[in-house]
Amino acid sequence: MAINVAINFALIGKIAVGLFITLVIFNLLALAIGIYTLRRKKILFPKFVLFTLYLFYAPTKWFFNFFSMNELVVDEILVEIQNAVYLDKFKKQDQRKIVLLPQCLRNSNCHARCDPLYGFICTKCGQCDIGEITVEAEKRDFKVFIIPGSSFVKKIFKEYKPTSCIGVACRVELSESMQKASVIPSQGVYLLNEGCFETNVNVSDVVEKMDLVTPLSSLKENAVEENAVPVKGGES
Repeated sequence: MAINVAINFALIGKIAVGLFITLVIFNLLALAIGIYTLRRKKILFPKFVLFTLYLFYAPTKWFFNFFSMNELVVDEILVEIQNAVYLDKFKKQDQRKIVLLPQCLRNSNCHARCDPLYGFICTKCGQCDIGEITVEAEKRDFKVFIIPGSSFVKKIFKEYKPTSCIGVACRVELSESMQKASVIPSQGVYLLNEGCFETNVNVSDVVEKMDLVTPLSSLKENAVEENAVPVKGGES
């Protein structure tokens, strides 16, 4: 027995249009809140903004390009909000702390060997920012990894099992990688220039992130206290 089902295409169309308009409004709202966050440094509804902008990442980028606006603002919003969201947890992690650096920071004359598990091994030759970051990281018990590609990140997380991470990258890669690394509290630092070759980073920005967990001043104070010779009572 055949059953005739009447399909109201007009109703379906109205529902689809209404849903589309609703999603656009939500996306624009998330974008507006994100821009407010960048300018005022005040976080509002972070989970809503992150979820919405990551969900509509590609359309939002297209929207910015269409109106000849800087699409990197979207990535800046995502990075800055995640920095704020994970800040408190990041400060509390004092074990197996890592810094992930892109290989594009290397000087073109770099002769560092590439370990199949941990990436390039810095020789601290002084030709790029990596050496200085490595020295400062060692003082604060951070492990530095210079990664040739995203596959190395998975290996590092699997084998080293870090509890916190500082990532350095261009804005686009940083927003994407911080989403993937959200299983642990992370902080992101932008490269000063892009182009995937002989890039630079503000070393003080990276050191500032490390000091959120392990300030060098506190390490020096602890070292002084440990090396101090106790004075016996009664002696002058």
